[in-house]
Amino acid sequence: MPNPIKKQAREAAATRQSDLFIESCGAGEASSGLRFSDPETVWFEGFDAMRAAGERGGYHSVLCGEIWLEPPERRTRLAKALRALVSLYRRRNPSADPERPVLVAGLGTERMAADALGPRTASHILVPTEEMRAAGISPVCAVKTGIPRETGMDTADLVRALAKETGASLIVTVDSLTARTRERLGTLVQVTDCGVTPGSALSHASGEISERTMPCPVLSLGVPTVIRSDVLAGQEDGDPMFVSRADTDAMVTAYARILASAINGAFSGNPA
Repeated sequence: MPNPIKKQAREAAATRQSDLFIESCGAGEASSGLRFSDPETVWFEGFDAMRAAGERGGYHSVLCGEIWLEPPERRTRLAKALRALVSLYRRRNPSADPERPVLVAGLGTERMAADALGPRTASHILVPTEEMRAAGISPVCAVKTGIPRETGMDTADLVRALAKETGASLIVTVDSLTARTRERLGTLVQVTDCGVTPGSALSHASGEISERTMPCPVLSLGVPTVIRSDVLAGQEDGDPMFVSRADTDAMVTAYARILASAINGAFSGNPA
Protein backbone atom coordinates (compact mmCIF):
# COMPACT_ATOMS: atom_id res chain seq x y z
CA MET A 1 0.00 0.00 0.00
CA PRO A 2 1.41 3.47 -0.91
CA ASN A 3 2.69 5.47 2.04
CA PRO A 4 0.51 8.66 2.27
CA ILE A 5 3.17 10.48 4.27
CA LYS A 6 5.83 9.91 1.61
CA LYS A 7 3.31 10.86 -1.10
CA GLN A 8 2.62 14.21 0.58
CA ALA A 9 6.34 14.79 0.98
CA ARG A 10 6.87 14.21 -2.75
CA GLU A 11 4.06 16.65 -3.55
CA ALA A 12 5.59 19.30 -1.31
CA ALA A 13 9.04 18.67 -2.75
CA ALA A 14 7.72 19.23 -6.26
CA THR A 15 6.72 22.79 -5.36
CA ARG A 16 9.18 23.54 -2.54
CA GLN A 17 6.80 26.09 -1.08
CA SER A 18 5.17 26.47 2.30
CA ASP A 19 1.86 24.64 2.50
CA LEU A 20 0.31 27.77 3.97
CA PHE A 21 1.05 29.57 0.70
CA ILE A 22 0.07 26.87 -1.80
CA GLU A 23 -3.08 25.26 -0.46
CA SER A 24 -4.87 26.80 -3.45
CA CYS A 25 -3.58 25.52 -6.78
CA GLY A 26 -2.74 28.29 -9.20
CA ALA A 27 -3.01 31.93 -8.20
CA GLY A 28 -3.13 33.45 -4.77
CA GLU A 29 -0.79 32.23 -2.09
CA ALA A 30 1.46 30.51 -4.63
CA SER A 31 2.45 33.92 -5.95
CA SER A 32 4.38 34.60 -2.75
CA GLY A 33 7.49 33.12 -4.32
CA LEU A 34 8.60 31.30 -1.19
CA ARG A 35 10.98 28.42 -1.78
CA PHE A 36 12.20 25.80 0.64
CA SER A 37 14.52 22.86 0.87
CA ASP A 38 13.10 19.41 0.19
CA PRO A 39 10.67 18.65 3.04
CA GLU A 40 11.54 15.78 5.31
CA THR A 41 9.24 13.52 7.27
CA VAL A 42 9.74 13.56 11.03
CA TRP A 43 8.15 12.12 14.14
CA PHE A 44 7.07 15.08 16.27
CA GLU A 45 5.65 14.53 19.75
CA GLY A 46 3.79 11.40 18.74
CA PHE A 47 2.61 12.55 15.28
CA ASP A 48 3.97 12.22 11.76
CA ALA A 49 4.93 15.59 10.35
CA MET A 50 6.69 17.22 7.41
CA ARG A 51 9.10 20.11 7.81
CA ALA A 52 11.22 22.30 5.58
CA ALA A 53 13.33 25.43 5.88
CA GLY A 54 13.80 28.41 3.60
CA GLU A 55 15.44 31.82 3.49
CA ARG A 56 12.50 33.54 5.21
CA GLY A 57 11.65 30.86 7.74
CA GLY A 58 10.24 27.37 7.78
CA TYR A 59 7.10 25.31 8.22
CA HIS A 60 5.76 22.13 9.81
CA SER A 61 2.72 20.15 8.70
CA VAL A 62 1.51 17.93 11.53
CA LEU A 63 -0.53 15.01 10.15
CA CYS A 64 -3.25 14.17 12.64
CA GLY A 65 -6.06 12.60 10.61
CA GLU A 66 -9.73 13.17 11.50
CA ILE A 67 -8.83 14.27 15.01
CA TRP A 68 -12.32 15.59 15.79
CA LEU A 69 -13.59 12.00 15.55
CA GLU A 70 -10.87 10.70 17.87
CA PRO A 71 -11.11 10.21 21.67
CA PRO A 72 -10.45 13.31 23.84
CA GLU A 73 -7.07 12.01 24.97
CA ARG A 74 -5.76 12.04 21.40
CA ARG A 75 -6.92 15.64 20.97
CA THR A 76 -5.05 16.50 24.15
CA ARG A 77 -1.94 14.84 22.72
CA LEU A 78 -2.23 16.95 19.58
CA ALA A 79 -2.65 20.14 21.63
CA LYS A 80 0.52 19.28 23.58
CA ALA A 81 2.40 18.56 20.36
CA LEU A 82 1.32 21.89 18.86
CA ARG A 83 2.21 23.67 22.08
CA ALA A 84 5.75 22.31 21.75
CA LEU A 85 5.83 23.37 18.10
CA VAL A 86 4.62 26.90 18.83
CA SER A 87 7.23 27.17 21.59
CA LEU A 88 9.88 25.93 19.15
CA TYR A 89 9.04 28.66 16.64
CA ARG A 90 8.80 31.25 19.40
CA ARG A 91 12.38 30.52 20.42
CA ARG A 92 13.49 31.50 16.92
CA ASN A 93 12.80 35.07 18.01
CA PRO A 94 14.91 35.30 21.18
CA SER A 95 14.94 39.10 21.05
CA ALA A 96 11.20 39.32 21.75
CA ASP A 97 10.48 41.39 24.86
CA PRO A 98 8.47 39.29 27.36
CA GLU A 99 6.99 42.50 28.75
CA ARG A 100 5.34 43.24 25.41
CA PRO A 101 2.16 41.36 24.48
CA VAL A 102 1.59 38.59 21.98
CA LEU A 103 -1.24 39.49 19.59
CA VAL A 104 -3.38 36.49 18.61
CA ALA A 105 -5.40 37.34 15.49
CA GLY A 106 -8.25 35.00 14.55
CA LEU A 107 -8.67 35.55 10.81
CA GLY A 108 -11.92 34.77 9.00
CA THR A 109 -15.63 35.08 9.77
CA GLU A 110 -17.96 33.34 12.18
CA ARG A 111 -20.75 33.48 9.60
CA MET A 112 -19.40 30.43 7.75
CA ALA A 113 -18.25 27.32 9.60
CA ALA A 114 -15.49 26.61 7.07
CA ASP A 115 -13.98 30.07 7.67
CA ALA A 116 -14.62 30.22 11.41
CA LEU A 117 -11.44 28.54 12.68
CA GLY A 118 -9.70 31.84 13.43
CA PRO A 119 -12.48 33.59 15.35
CA ARG A 120 -13.48 30.43 17.23
CA THR A 121 -9.88 29.92 18.30
CA ALA A 122 -9.65 33.55 19.42
CA SER A 123 -12.73 32.99 21.61
CA HIS A 124 -10.78 30.42 23.66
CA ILE A 125 -7.56 32.42 24.07
CA LEU A 126 -6.65 33.18 27.67
CA VAL A 127 -6.16 36.93 28.01
CA PRO A 128 -4.37 37.56 31.33
CA THR A 129 -5.80 40.11 33.74
CA GLU A 130 -3.60 42.75 35.36
CA GLU A 131 -3.32 40.52 38.43
CA MET A 132 -2.19 37.58 36.31
CA ARG A 133 0.38 39.76 34.55
CA ALA A 134 1.68 40.97 37.90
CA ALA A 135 2.11 37.31 38.85
CA GLY A 136 4.36 36.77 35.86
CA ILE A 137 1.95 35.57 33.15
CA SER A 138 3.00 36.88 29.74
CA PRO A 139 0.62 39.51 28.30
CA VAL A 140 -1.61 38.27 25.46
CA CYS A 141 -4.17 40.16 23.37
CA ALA A 142 -6.77 38.39 21.21
CA VAL A 143 -8.89 39.72 18.36
CA LYS A 144 -11.35 38.41 15.78
CA THR A 145 -10.50 40.33 12.63
CA GLY A 146 -13.57 39.58 10.54
CA ILE A 147 -13.24 39.84 6.76
CA PRO A 148 -13.04 42.99 4.60
CA ARG A 149 -16.64 42.85 3.40
CA GLU A 150 -17.75 42.83 7.06
CA THR A 151 -15.34 45.41 8.43
CA GLY A 152 -14.58 47.60 5.42
CA MET A 153 -10.89 47.24 6.28
CA ASP A 154 -8.08 45.22 4.79
CA THR A 155 -7.29 42.44 7.27
CA ALA A 156 -3.54 43.02 7.06
CA ASP A 157 -3.99 46.76 7.71
CA LEU A 158 -6.15 45.97 10.74
CA VAL A 159 -3.63 43.51 12.19
CA ARG A 160 -0.76 45.93 11.57
CA ALA A 161 -2.59 48.76 13.33
CA LEU A 162 -3.43 46.56 16.32
CA ALA A 163 0.16 45.32 16.56
CA LYS A 164 1.44 48.89 16.62
CA GLU A 165 -1.17 50.04 19.13
CA THR A 166 -0.51 47.17 21.54
CA GLY A 167 3.25 47.18 21.04
CA ALA A 168 3.12 43.47 20.24
CA SER A 169 6.38 41.54 20.16
CA LEU A 170 4.81 38.69 18.16
CA ILE A 171 1.70 38.20 16.03
CA VAL A 172 0.07 34.75 16.01
CA THR A 173 -2.48 34.29 13.23
CA VAL A 174 -4.99 31.44 13.00
CA ASP A 175 -6.77 30.92 9.69
CA SER A 176 -8.72 28.38 7.63
CA LEU A 177 -6.88 27.04 4.58
CA THR A 178 -7.78 25.47 1.26
CA ALA A 179 -6.76 21.83 0.89
CA ARG A 180 -4.57 20.82 -2.03
CA THR A 181 -5.92 17.25 -2.10
CA ARG A 182 -8.95 15.42 -0.75
CA GLU A 183 -6.74 13.54 1.72
CA ARG A 184 -5.50 16.79 3.30
CA LEU A 185 -8.97 18.19 4.01
CA GLY A 186 -9.13 18.64 7.76
CA THR A 187 -6.39 16.13 8.48
CA LEU A 188 -3.38 18.32 9.34
CA VAL A 189 -2.31 21.44 11.16
CA GLN A 190 0.25 23.71 9.53
CA VAL A 191 2.60 26.06 11.37
CA THR A 192 4.98 28.55 9.74
CA ASP A 193 6.91 31.67 10.59
CA CYS A 194 6.74 32.90 6.99
CA GLY A 195 3.34 34.57 7.34
CA VAL A 196 0.05 34.23 5.47
CA THR A 197 -2.07 36.16 2.98
CA PRO A 198 -5.75 36.01 4.05
CA GLY A 199 -8.29 35.25 1.33
CA SER A 200 -5.69 34.54 -1.36
CA ALA A 201 -7.24 31.20 -2.28
CA LEU A 202 -10.41 33.08 -3.25
CA SER A 203 -8.54 35.50 -5.51
CA HIS A 204 -9.48 38.52 -3.40
CA ALA A 205 -6.59 38.49 -1.00
CA SER A 206 -5.92 40.95 1.76
CA GLY A 207 -2.37 42.10 2.22
CA GLU A 208 0.40 39.82 3.40
CA ILE A 209 0.77 39.33 7.14
CA SER A 210 4.44 38.50 7.67
CA GLU A 211 7.53 39.84 9.41
CA ARG A 212 8.41 41.92 6.36
CA THR A 213 5.02 43.72 6.39
CA MET A 214 4.27 43.86 10.13
CA PRO A 215 6.07 45.67 12.98
CA CYS A 216 7.09 42.34 14.58
CA PRO A 217 7.57 38.65 13.69
CA VAL A 218 4.57 36.53 12.68
CA LEU A 219 3.69 32.93 13.50
CA SER A 220 0.81 31.39 11.53
CA LEU A 221 -1.32 28.32 12.27
CA GLY A 222 -3.94 26.86 9.96
CA VAL A 223 -6.08 23.86 9.06
CA PRO A 224 -7.38 23.08 5.53
CA THR A 225 -11.18 23.28 5.88
CA VAL A 226 -12.28 23.63 2.22
CA ILE A 227 -11.21 22.34 -1.17
CA ARG A 228 -11.73 23.62 -4.69
CA SER A 229 -14.37 21.72 -6.65
CA ASP A 230 -12.10 21.29 -9.68
CA VAL A 231 -9.39 19.75 -7.49
CA LEU A 232 -11.95 17.45 -5.92
CA ALA A 233 -13.31 16.40 -9.32
CA GLY A 234 -9.87 16.08 -10.91
CA GLN A 235 -10.69 18.39 -13.83
CA GLU A 236 -10.17 22.00 -14.76
CA ASP A 237 -12.95 24.44 -14.01
CA GLY A 238 -12.76 28.07 -15.05
CA ASP A 239 -14.87 29.25 -12.12
CA PRO A 240 -14.55 26.64 -9.35
CA MET A 241 -16.59 26.50 -6.20
CA PHE A 242 -15.18 25.79 -2.77
CA VAL A 243 -16.71 22.89 -0.89
CA SER A 244 -16.29 21.50 2.62
CA ARG A 245 -17.17 18.39 4.56
CA ALA A 246 -20.66 17.78 5.94
CA ASP A 247 -19.21 17.73 9.46
CA THR A 248 -17.18 20.93 9.05
CA ASP A 249 -18.82 22.63 12.04
CA ALA A 250 -17.76 19.82 14.39
CA MET A 251 -14.30 19.71 12.79
CA VAL A 252 -13.69 23.44 13.18
CA THR A 253 -15.04 23.48 16.73
CA ALA A 254 -12.62 20.73 17.76
CA TYR A 255 -9.62 22.30 16.06
CA ALA A 256 -10.39 25.72 17.56
CA ARG A 257 -10.16 24.27 21.07
CA ILE A 258 -6.99 22.33 20.20
CA LEU A 259 -5.20 25.33 18.70
CA ALA A 260 -6.29 27.62 21.53
CA SER A 261 -5.04 25.10 24.08
CA ALA A 262 -1.68 24.98 22.30
CA ILE A 263 -1.38 28.77 22.13
CA ASN A 264 -2.49 29.25 25.74
CA GLY A 265 -0.03 26.65 26.94
CA ALA A 266 2.84 28.15 24.95
CA PHE A 267 2.34 31.73 26.13
CA SER A 268 0.67 31.53 29.55
CA GLY A 269 1.57 28.03 30.71
CA ASN A 270 -2.15 27.29 31.12
CA PRO A 271 -3.80 25.27 28.29
CA ALA A 272 -7.34 26.01 29.51
